[in-house]
Amino acid sequence: MKRIALLGLVCFALSGCGDDKVTKEYLVGKWECKWDSYRSKMKDGKFTDYVSDEFNIIMNEEFKIENNKLYSISKTEIDDDSSGWKESDIIDTHTGEIIEKTENNSTEKTIRSLIKKSHDTYIMSNEYIKTRNEQYNSEENTQNLRIKVETICTRIK
Repeated sequence: MKRIALLGLVCFALSGCGDDKVTKEYLVGKWECKWDSYRSKMKDGKFTDYVSDEFNIIMNEEFKIENNKLYSISKTEIDDDSSGWKESDIIDTHTGEIIEKTENNSTEKTIRSLIKKSHDTYIMSNEYIKTRNEQYNSEENTQNLRIKVETICTRIK
């Protein structure tokens, strides 16, 4: 009897798992997205906490699926003219992986993630970090920089 109760409890706990992934089907519909931009400076060899850039944009975005491909159309409060439906690669590019590129004088890291907060809310995050390579003497003035753009999207009903 205890085994059956334990099995039932485990099944109940796991029933919600897997529902936190953003899929093409999840994105279908209309969304209002608020973009917030943040930056961080290098101080004493470390980046400081993020500070708001006071750069906020509201964007309306709509997704649809045609021929098993995801398409989107968007319109911002600044630019009222949308350029039509375009194939969207948001799920493929926002995997949470760190993409790193090193050149002679700097290292660049990009982290893009997509997080489902609820049935009607998701967060898209883009973080870009550029650090100067101290061993390389260059006349270029490469700046250390860390920028994050966070977009909170809410389904429009």
